[in-house]
Amino acid sequence: MAAFIRHSPPVQQGETHIEVTDARQGRWGRHMFWVLVASTILAVIALFGSWALSAGDLAEADAKNSPTAAEARVVGAPVV
Repeated sequence: MAAFIRHSPPVQQGETHIEVTDARQGRWGRHMFWVLVASTILAVIALFGSWALSAGDLAEADAKNSPTAAEARVVGAPVV
């Protein structure tokens, strides 16, 4: 591990020295904001689209899982 650590050469006149951590980090800017906004909107569209495509199946499953009047009376649940 120690073989991979390199010390930076001394800064010569007219050059600026940037720390390694700062050089590896990205910048927060307007373009990054729009990338985050666009990806969030696309994720919401994808989730809504998948829900819309399976809404019929979900409604059918809900109807199948509802107890009948006879079943509701047996367990004492209110009949809807």
